[in-house]
Amino acid sequence: MTKPNALTINGTDYPTEEIMLKQSDLLFYPENPRVFSLLNISKGIPDQTLIENTMKAFDHVKQLKTAIKDNDGLIDPIIVRKNVVLEGNSRLAAYRLLAENDPIKWGYIKCQVLPDDFPDEAVFALLGQYHVSGKTNWSPFEQAGFLVRQIRISKRPVDHIAKVLGIKKSDANRLVRVYEFMEKHEDLEPRRWSYYDEYLKNQGIKKYRKAIPDIDDVIVEKVKSGEIREAIDIRNKLGEIAKSDSREAKQIMNDIIANNTTIYEGYEELEETGKIGDAYKVLQKFNERLNDKAFQKQLAKEDRGQIKYQLKQIKKQTKRLLERMN
Repeated sequence: MTKPNALTINGTDYPTEEIMLKQSDLLFYPENPRVFSLLNISKGIPDQTLIENTMKAFDHVKQLKTAIKDNDGLIDPIIVRKNVVLEGNSRLAAYRLLAENDPIKWGYIKCQVLPDDFPDEAVFALLGQYHVSGKTNWSPFEQAGFLVRQIRISKRPVDHIAKVLGIKKSDANRLVRVYEFMEKHEDLEPRRWSYYDEYLKNQGIKKYRKAIPDIDDVIVEKVKSGEIREAIDIRNKLGEIAKSDSREAKQIMNDIIANNTTIYEGYEELEETGKIGDAYKVLQKFNERLNDKAFQKQLAKEDRGQIKYQLKQIKKQTKRLLERMN
């Protein structure tokens, strides 16, 4: 018995049928980002046995198994095209686990079946609606891997793919940039995504990457080895050193790149010079403001008596602070 239904993708309605299918006849979606991320692969397609074994090992699949058993079946059907499960691979894996103990009870699974001519680009948009711009998001690493593979398969530009997914072009570019960086440096470890994301978006680090190409290999090795302990340290330690224009900071960056010091030792060394930290930043901005030509012209137009008084007070306090520091 079938139940007529419809699936709306990017404003287009596609007819579907809700039907019970034999779960053992169904195939896992070979482009499933969860599998790719767990296996640390970016190219090639894993076979069905490998996908099934990989999916069964996930903790969330084991939890799904319990939830489905308690509910006596699925609430939402899985989505299938040509016997391939496009959406619901975790639920299929949970059914396979349940069927190991009771193959008759869990032999059939509720499916929403798409027509055979359902276009590939609509498949991509469907998964994007569920897992990229939707509520049940894949991790950024999984999103990026899926995005990059679809760009390569479809040979479409990033802006087109971003539009299909319903995400900003800038977000798509960031995902692609970080994933391709990880590919290039042979580190497709999902948990290190945030390290490289912080590294590539940091403005202070960018100027060193342009001037010293070897810095990428050095930082990647420090991340892989665990020398850089947390992703946030790339922003708060390395990024702060790189942002400083002081002679000491530049020397420390050179020492880090040459592996003569760690980012933590370098940060402590720069802290001791007093050229990083909140107080230093406030003074630096104040100094930049006083040296700004437009601001100086503005001062000249104000009440000179009041301006002179404030400048004398600044001079007096500056003298006192210097005497205390000396």
